[in-house]
Amino acid sequence: MKRPLALLALLLAVVLGFPVLPVTAQQAHKRIGVAFYSQTIPLYVDMRAGMEAEAAKRGIDLEFQYSGPDAQQQTNQIANFVTKKVDLILCSPFDKNALVNAYKAARAAGVPVISVANDIADQNEEDALIGTDWSRFGRMEMTAAVKAIKGSGPIGVIEGPPTIGFVYGWHQGAQQVLGDNPNVKVVADLNGPLTIEAGLNEANNILTAHPDVKALVTNSDELAQGAAQALKEHGIKPGTIFVAGWDGYPQTVTMIKNNAGIDYTIANGAFSWGALAVDTAADFLAGKKPKQKSVFKTLYEVTHANVNSLTDAQLK
Repeated sequence: MKRPLALLALLLAVVLGFPVLPVTAQQAHKRIGVAFYSQTIPLYVDMRAGMEAEAAKRGIDLEFQYSGPDAQQQTNQIANFVTKKVDLILCSPFDKNALVNAYKAARAAGVPVISVANDIADQNEEDALIGTDWSRFGRMEMTAAVKAIKGSGPIGVIEGPPTIGFVYGWHQGAQQVLGDNPNVKVVADLNGPLTIEAGLNEANNILTAHPDVKALVTNSDELAQGAAQALKEHGIKPGTIFVAGWDGYPQTVTMIKNNAGIDYTIANGAFSWGALAVDTAADFLAGKKPKQKSVFKTLYEVTHANVNSLTDAQLK
């Protein structure tokens, strides 16, 4: 009886003027699970906005899950996406080592996984990476710091949790530059949360113990903003100590424009990254795999010298 009833329903639809969608159109609507670990870090806020904008254009449904700094929770969320039978998972892993097995399990179940911003230790277990060579950030930022202090003097370094891929990569790049500049002495290298509060506390600790530092080099704009606040609390005039971060957040760019305590950042274009991630995922599901596994984003250094000449497109 099912076939005659289906034919009758189709006939009624035609007679009544309802549109009849082809099977291919019905199947084209894709679902992507997004596993992030933070919904407050501006990188991920802007990246989500870019993802949602691109998904709306492509008719893709996105479901976001946030684990916080908990690799096991993120592992569980990836497993949950597999159970829900999403078409693909976009993941920014909190711990590059702990998430390897979660990637393996998802891909074994037929769900491709593309890393965003951070990768995993076994890159054979990710279908693509939307990101960059994080060591390049470390090299660029530390090179700028070395130049600012004229190749000599004590500096303080403030970093995020070392288990995060971009923190680890940044550190490796920064160490390469420091190895080539033996007259630059790191008097403190502190790790903590990627927050303004952590940047403030850690910069205060460094300035108290080492008041002669010439630079505070951080690996996020939040940490840099906290460092700038610490300078203010210590009564140190902006520009006296070189302060660097990276992310290119609007607040940081404004602080550089206004000489408000931050001297350098790198615009990584989080909104554009988010759009690129969904774009790459949609192409992947359509059978168009990236020509190279890592899809990189152009980077722009932001300094006092060029801050007024960079366009919104370069910073977004």
